[in-house]
Amino acid sequence: MFETDVRLESGRALHVYDSAPCDDARLAVVTLGVPTDTLYDAGEWLGIRWISCDLPSTTAADVTAVVDAAGVATFAVMGHAEGGALALRTAALLGDRVEAAVTFGSTLPADFILIAIRTPVLLCHGLDDRVAPADNSRWLASRIELATLDLHPGADHLSILDQTEPALEWIRAHTG
Repeated sequence: MFETDVRLESGRALHVYDSAPCDDARLAVVTLGVPTDTLYDAGEWLGIRWISCDLPSTTAADVTAVVDAAGVATFAVMGHAEGGALALRTAALLGDRVEAAVTFGSTLPADFILIAIRTPVLLCHGLDDRVAPADNSRWLASRIELATLDLHPGADHLSILDQTEPALEWIRAHTG
């Protein structure tokens, strides 16, 4: 795992992790609040390059700076909770650069941004989530044109992350 700091326009440094720097043959997946330590094997057989960064105060502009610094033209994005809302904002604002987006137990971004999303989106949510209710993802699915709603009985805000490997397979099926 390669680690570096990316200097942002604001002067702030964002700590970034990259599992396969300069490996353009792999699909880059930017993770926002999604632990990747248990996904290395799946990443290997799916040909995925993990790029992740510190989440607090991260914006879509910060994600742009990170992928630009990594030399990545297009990528998929996945996020958990606030990271899910950031993944959706990133998909909306970066347009064709984002090939697919996945959220897990997402909080809600601003409504107006959702109409700009033109990429496939998978909304994973546990029906027992008491932090961010599943109605969040139901609401998002009703407003995002290419959304797939994936609800899981018995899963809560953290155990929904058990769905990350199937979500990676979904990303692979929905990207070039």
